[in-house]
Amino acid sequence: MPFEVKVESDKLLQQFEDMQTRVTELDQKLPQVFLDWQREDMNRKFPKVDEHSGLSVTTLVYPRSRKKRVRKSSSGKSTNRKPARRVVGTTRPILRPELVVQLFDRMKQMCREAIEWR
Repeated sequence: MPFEVKVESDKLLQQFEDMQTRVTELDQKLPQVFLDWQREDMNRKFPKVDEHSGLSVTTLVYPRSRKKRVRKSSSGKSTNRKPARRVVGTTRPILRPELVVQLFDRMKQMCREAIEWR
Protein backbone atom coordinates (compact mmCIF):
# COMPACT_ATOMS: atom_id res chain seq x y z
CA MET A 1 0.00 0.00 0.00
CA PRO A 2 1.80 3.12 -1.19
CA PHE A 3 1.59 6.27 0.86
CA GLU A 4 2.21 9.69 -0.65
CA VAL A 5 2.41 13.11 0.99
CA LYS A 6 2.40 16.25 -1.06
CA VAL A 7 3.33 19.57 0.49
CA GLU A 8 3.11 22.86 -1.29
CA SER A 9 6.08 24.58 0.23
CA ASP A 10 5.54 27.94 -1.46
CA LYS A 11 2.50 28.76 0.67
CA LEU A 12 4.18 27.47 3.82
CA LEU A 13 7.32 29.47 3.09
CA GLN A 14 5.22 32.58 2.49
CA GLN A 15 3.50 32.12 5.86
CA PHE A 16 6.87 31.83 7.60
CA GLU A 17 8.18 34.92 5.83
CA ASP A 18 5.08 36.90 6.79
CA MET A 19 5.45 35.76 10.39
CA GLN A 20 9.13 36.72 10.40
CA THR A 21 8.24 40.17 9.06
CA ARG A 22 5.65 40.69 11.81
CA VAL A 23 8.14 39.58 14.48
CA THR A 24 10.84 41.94 13.20
CA GLU A 25 8.31 44.80 13.25
CA LEU A 26 7.67 44.24 16.98
CA ASP A 27 10.44 46.65 17.93
CA GLN A 28 8.53 49.43 16.17
CA LYS A 29 5.18 48.43 17.68
CA LEU A 30 6.44 47.96 21.24
CA PRO A 31 6.82 51.66 22.18
CA GLN A 32 3.29 52.42 20.97
CA VAL A 33 1.81 49.56 23.02
CA PHE A 34 3.81 50.79 26.02
CA LEU A 35 2.54 54.37 25.56
CA ASP A 36 -1.05 53.10 25.18
CA TRP A 37 -0.67 51.21 28.47
CA GLN A 38 0.56 54.36 30.22
CA ARG A 39 -2.20 56.49 28.74
CA GLU A 40 -5.14 54.11 29.21
CA ASP A 41 -4.26 51.91 32.19
CA MET A 42 -2.02 54.20 34.27
CA ASN A 43 -4.07 57.31 33.33
CA ARG A 44 -0.95 59.32 32.57
CA LYS A 45 -1.68 62.63 30.90
CA PHE A 46 1.78 62.78 29.35
CA PRO A 47 3.04 59.23 28.71
CA LYS A 48 6.74 58.99 28.04
CA VAL A 49 9.29 56.45 26.83
CA ASP A 50 12.74 57.29 28.22
CA GLU A 51 14.77 54.76 26.24
CA HIS A 52 14.01 52.53 23.29
CA SER A 53 16.48 50.07 21.80
CA GLY A 54 15.32 46.98 19.97
CA LEU A 55 12.76 45.13 22.06
CA SER A 56 13.54 47.11 25.21
CA VAL A 57 11.54 50.10 26.44
CA THR A 58 12.22 52.06 29.62
CA THR A 59 10.31 54.69 31.53
CA LEU A 60 10.50 56.19 34.99
CA VAL A 61 7.63 55.43 37.37
CA TYR A 62 7.67 57.25 40.68
CA PRO A 63 6.68 55.16 43.71
CA ARG A 64 4.07 57.72 44.76
CA SER A 65 2.60 60.93 43.43
CA ARG A 66 5.03 63.43 41.90
CA LYS A 67 3.34 66.20 43.88
CA LYS A 68 5.34 67.40 46.82
CA ARG A 69 3.82 66.38 50.09
CA VAL A 70 3.01 69.68 51.72
CA ARG A 71 2.01 69.80 55.33
CA LYS A 72 -0.53 72.47 56.02
CA SER A 73 -0.89 73.60 59.56
CA SER A 74 -4.08 74.97 60.97
CA SER A 75 -4.22 78.69 61.68
CA GLY A 76 -5.76 80.60 64.60
CA LYS A 77 -5.37 77.78 67.10
CA SER A 78 -3.76 77.87 70.47
CA THR A 79 0.04 77.57 70.48
CA ASN A 80 -0.05 75.11 73.37
CA ARG A 81 -1.56 72.42 71.20
CA LYS A 82 0.16 70.48 68.51
CA PRO A 83 -1.16 71.88 65.19
CA ALA A 84 -3.33 69.57 63.10
CA ARG A 85 -1.61 68.73 59.83
CA ARG A 86 -3.02 67.53 56.57
CA VAL A 87 -0.88 65.80 53.96
CA VAL A 88 -1.52 66.75 50.33
CA GLY A 89 -0.81 64.01 47.82
CA THR A 90 -1.41 60.30 47.84
CA THR A 91 0.27 57.35 49.47
CA ARG A 92 -1.13 54.82 47.01
CA PRO A 93 1.65 53.31 44.86
CA ILE A 94 1.45 54.29 41.20
CA LEU A 95 2.72 50.99 39.79
CA ARG A 96 0.29 48.60 41.42
CA PRO A 97 0.30 44.83 40.76
CA GLU A 98 -2.88 45.01 38.65
CA LEU A 99 -1.19 47.53 36.33
CA VAL A 100 1.77 45.21 35.85
CA VAL A 101 -0.64 42.39 34.98
CA GLN A 102 -2.36 44.66 32.44
CA LEU A 103 1.02 45.49 30.87
CA PHE A 104 1.88 41.78 30.62
CA ASP A 105 -1.50 41.08 29.01
CA ARG A 106 -0.89 43.82 26.41
CA MET A 107 2.57 42.44 25.62
CA LYS A 108 1.26 38.87 25.32
CA GLN A 109 -1.49 40.04 22.97
CA MET A 110 1.05 41.90 20.83
CA CYS A 111 3.22 38.77 20.58
CA ARG A 112 0.24 36.54 19.80
CA GLU A 113 -0.73 38.82 16.92
CA ALA A 114 2.82 38.66 15.53
CA ILE A 115 3.17 34.87 15.76
CA GLU A 116 -0.36 33.99 14.61
CA TRP A 117 -0.83 31.70 11.59
CA ARG A 118 -2.68 33.43 8.80
